[in-house]
Amino acid sequence: MPLQRGVSEDIVKFNLAFRCLQALFLVSAMTVPILAAAVDNPRPNMPAGTSISPEQVRTADSWFNPEALDVNVYGLAYHPDREMVHRLRLDNEFNPGLSLHYELSDTRRGITFAEVGAYEDSGRSLARFASLGYQLKLGDHWRVGGALALMNSETYNKGTTFVGMVPVVTYDTGRIKLNAVYFPKFGNYNRVEAFGFYLGIPFEWRKG
Repeated sequence: MPLQRGVSEDIVKFNLAFRCLQALFLVSAMTVPILAAAVDNPRPNMPAGTSISPEQVRTADSWFNPEALDVNVYGLAYHPDREMVHRLRLDNEFNPGLSLHYELSDTRRGITFAEVGAYEDSGRSLARFASLGYQLKLGDHWRVGGALALMNSETYNKGTTFVGMVPVVTYDTGRIKLNAVYFPKFGNYNRVEAFGFYLGIPFEWRKG
C-alpha cells in the first residue's frame, strides 16, 4: 500500500505540473508572437484607409499556425562512458518516440518553442516530457539554445518528476530539421551523460 500511494502521489504531482505547463504554453502562444512581431516590425500609427494584408491579420489575430508545428521523431543516443552505462544498464541507444514541436515565435534573432512528447529512454523506460525553450539563429540554417523541460521517467531522478535544462542544437534544411541534445550527468537526476539525435518533420510543408 505505501508503494502504491507513493506512485499515485507522483502521478498526481506530474499531472498537476503538466497542466500548469500547458497553461503556460497557451498564454505564451497567444502573447509571444504578437510581442515578437511588434519588436521586429515596428511601424508608426497608420493613417486612415491604409490597407493591411491578410498575412498581417492572420499573424496578429490567430494564435495557432499549422506551419509552425513539427513532429519530432526520436531517435538515437550515444553515451560517452561506455563502461558506466553497461554497468548501470543504461545503455539503450535506440530511443523511439514522438513529440509535437510548436514555434511560438520566429524572429530575425531566434525562435521560441514549446514541445510535449514521450520516448523510450536509456534505461528502456517511457520518458514523458513537456518543455519551453529558445534557440538563437546562427546564419540561415543553424540554431543553438536550450529548453527548460518537465521530465518524468523511472530512469531519471528515481522516478520522481523534475525540471531540468537541456541544450539543443538544430540544423534546419528547410524540409526537415536535424536536432542534437545533450543530457549532462547530474547527481541522482541523471547518472550518465548522453547525446540524443532526432528529426523534426514539418506538419505542413513550408512554402519556398
